[in-house]
This record gives sequence, C-alpha cells and structure tokens, in this order.
Amino acid sequence: MHYLDHDDFQIICQVLSDFFKKVKDPPPDYSHTYFEKLDSIISIPKRTFDKQDLYPTLFHKAACYLYFINKLHPFNNGNKRISIVATGVYLRYNKHELDVDEDTLYSFAKEITQKTDKQDVEFKKVVQFIQKFSRKTDGRQFPDLISWLQHIFKNARITNFTPLKK
Repeated sequence: MHYLDHDDFQIICQVLSDFFKKVKDPPPDYSHTYFEKLDSIISIPKRTFDKQDLYPTLFHKAACYLYFINKLHPFNNGNKRISIVATGVYLRYNKHELDVDEDTLYSFAKEITQKTDKQDVEFKKVVQFIQKFSRKTDGRQFPDLISWLQHIFKNARITNFTPLKK
C-alpha cells in the first residue's frame, strides 16, 4: 500500500496553483498549510488498533483523503480540489482510478464539506462513493506524480520540484 506524504501534497498544491491561476481563482499556497492538520490527515489511513487497520480497504483509506481534507481544511485555499486530487493520486498509486465526471465529484466534495451527519455515517457514504466510482487502472504508467498530474491538468508547468521544509 502506497500512502501520500508531504512531498505529494506539495506537488499537488504546485500543480493546482498553476491550474487556479488559469481559471483566475486564488491558488493554494503550500507554505501556508496548517501542517499539524496535514500531519493528522497523512497518518489517518495508516492507523491501527490492536494490530488491525482502522481503515481496512483501499476504498476506506482513499476516503480518508477525500473526507478529512474537506473536514479539517489544512490548506489556505482549494481544500475540495486538493481532496479530490489527493484521493485520485492515492488511488493511482495503488493501481486504481476514479471514473466519475468532474461535476459529480466536485458536487460530492462540496456536499461532504457541508454535511452535518454523524462522522461514521458521512464517512461510510464517502467510502461507498469511492467504491462505486473506482476501477482498476488500464496499466498506463507515468514516470512520476508530476507527469501524471501534468497529464490530468493539461500542460501544468512544473519542471522541477524542490520540497519545502516545514
């Protein structure tokens, strides 16, 4: 199982920053991230109790990114979009992908942000959504995360990546 880390989130923010500039929205600024919240989000899918995964399936673990980024808002802007991309990146790392149109996915992320049901009920809906709209990848590989995100965001201009230090 491959999980997301700080470098992944920094790359996601950089690529989305380029995308946001094109659509004239304020971009996320990784240097203004609430890192204690992001650390929590990074650790959630890996959590265990009595040597048992608290999030036992790929879909539960993917749901952690979509759900908790929207609920905890670790980024200064773009939390819904970052949650969607992070979920897609996690699934891609683990040989799956989301197969759902952008409007449906964004509406669902928006709904998560606004929901006030009990956490276990909301989270279960996120797992079901991801399970319904996920499929195994077609096998096409990209050499790295930047290449894959550039493919998705059509000509995003990240040519080099130097991790920021928290």
